[in-house]
Amino acid sequence: MKTISILSILFLIFSCTKIETTNDVQKTSVVESDPKFNIFRIAKNEMEFGVSTTKPEDSDFYINSNFFEEGGQPIGLVVVDGLRHSDRIVGGGYFYVVNGVPHVKVGQCPAMTEFASQSKFWVLNDGVKNQRLLNAESSKVLTERIIIGEDSKGNIMVVGTSDGSSATIEETIDFAIENGMVEAILLDGGSSVDYKFKDTTSEYIVKSLPSVIKFFGGIDEPPVYIFGNYK
Repeated sequence: MKTISILSILFLIFSCTKIETTNDVQKTSVVESDPKFNIFRIAKNEMEFGVSTTKPEDSDFYINSNFFEEGGQPIGLVVVDGLRHSDRIVGGGYFYVVNGVPHVKVGQCPAMTEFASQSKFWVLNDGVKNQRLLNAESSKVLTERIIIGEDSKGNIMVVGTSDGSSATIEETIDFAIENGMVEAILLDGGSSVDYKFKDTTSEYIVKSLPSVIKFFGGIDEPPVYIFGNYK
């Protein structure tokens, strides 16, 4: 009981530090917010993307990606600078980079990539929702959610619950569809949510649980991140 009380106090202290602002970024990518979600539209060819097995805090954009086992072992394919760090699993979907171009695809990823990160679950394939996933009880839980995908022009899009908000998977994907997403994979949510993005006026930082709470609570940090830097 004493440990829980300490963690609760730490959460209240650190929960106000999740979003910061800056005025030194002037780019064409767009950030929009509503009461429940942030949506990031990254203009095609505007960023150089990659995948990292450590948190790339100095990047203009990062987001936690692979689901993982207890102890921090990522589930699914991870490729960093052409080197494989973790093997594929059956199903799901991929974020990958070939010849400097990022892609989000369901069920397919070339054998040779510069970077790759696989999700256990896809949510949107050519505009069609993964109804089997949405019917699962875990999909109906209200928690922090993030998805990454593409619009019809191949631009990268990210939709994540805003600071302090929760949603079901279907609420998240419906919001993404309304805003033009046609292909998407589900990234690890809940306590794993950890993302940053700079737009023309602000720097958005959202982390569902501060690292100090995870440390004292024995909660693993995400082992894999997708990241991007403006060219």
